[in-house]
Formats: sequence, structure tokens, C-alpha cells
Amino acid sequence: MGKIIMLVEDEQTLSEIIKDELTDAGYEVYTAYTAQECLNKIETIQPDLFLLDIKLPDMSGLKLLELIRQKYKSTAIVMCTAFDSFKTDYEIWASEIADYIVKPVDLDDLKIRIHRILGE
Repeated sequence: MGKIIMLVEDEQTLSEIIKDELTDAGYEVYTAYTAQECLNKIETIQPDLFLLDIKLPDMSGLKLLELIRQKYKSTAIVMCTAFDSFKTDYEIWASEIADYIVKPVDLDDLKIRIHRILGE
């Protein structure tokens, strides 16, 4: 199987579309609709890349980013949100994210970026 991606997106339809597209591209994709679900799942999997929404129902994606960085210091993280205003947020870039994608997501562009980030 390919590299492992942890997709955290609360919009279920979008999550399934992205998961299907990335699975077809050869990645093993795990999904979570909340930050807590993500934190529970990463206890048992070792993602090569996180794809995180900033607006989640149970906590900010920025807080989740901070919690992930405590355990996964160098794992690639891509932030994905409908709000491009976060692009200039120092907190995001200080956490050394790999990329920032504004929704609506261009799936072909997303695959190219993930491919590049994972060095494939």
C-alpha cells in the first residue's frame, strides 16, 4: 500500500470525495470528522501526511495542529480551509506546515502538491 494520509474534514461529502481521489492515486487514507476522532486514530496509525481543515466542530484546526506537532514533529501537514485569511497567520507557518490549500479544493492540484510534499 502507498503512503498514509490522515484526512480531517468535518464536511462528510467533501471528505469522501477527497478520500476516494487520494485512494485512487495510491494512498492509504484515514478520515476523521472531528479533532478528537483524529487524535484517537493517530494512536494506532503513523501518517506520512496530515490534511487538516481549520474549522472543526469540536476544536480549532490550529489547536489540533499544535497537538499533532507535539507527537509528530516532522510529519508533513497541509492545512485546508475555505478561509484564505489564515494564509498570513503566523501560528500556522510557525508550526512548519508543508502547504496551505484554499477550498474549493482542486483535486488534481491537491494530488500534485501531496506527491511533491511526500517526495514521490
